[in-house]
Amino acid sequence: MISKILLTLAVIGVAWLVIRHRQQSLNEPARISRPVSKEKRSNRSIKWLSYGLLTLMISASLIYLGWQVEQGYRLVTVKVVDAQTGRSVSYIARRMDVDDRHFVTQDGREIIVADGERIELSAYNPQQLP
Repeated sequence: MISKILLTLAVIGVAWLVIRHRQQSLNEPARISRPVSKEKRSNRSIKWLSYGLLTLMISASLIYLGWQVEQGYRLVTVKVVDAQTGRSVSYIARRMDVDDRHFVTQDGREIIVADGERIELSAYNPQQLP
């Protein structure tokens, strides 16, 4: 997750450096003064299109990041089922606290699942648990 954030920040930083470099080269005094051509106008539209695309990418990244965080804080019902006996025990945990073979319940207990057991996740429903 942190790598996605760092990659997004790196892309933003590179884009900012490129834009700053182009701004500086445009601000240098021109040797020959020429009237604004159609090519210059098309460059402006490309520039605005680039800004719009960059804004769209940053917005989409932030929305996706917020969605991932929101999903992580959702409560889920974790059902640990013994494969040999079929006996099951249910717990409540946050989605981000559930890993491969262990999880932390909402009341702070750390549960480590044995090799002969499996974990089943389902949406939290208060009426399901006793």
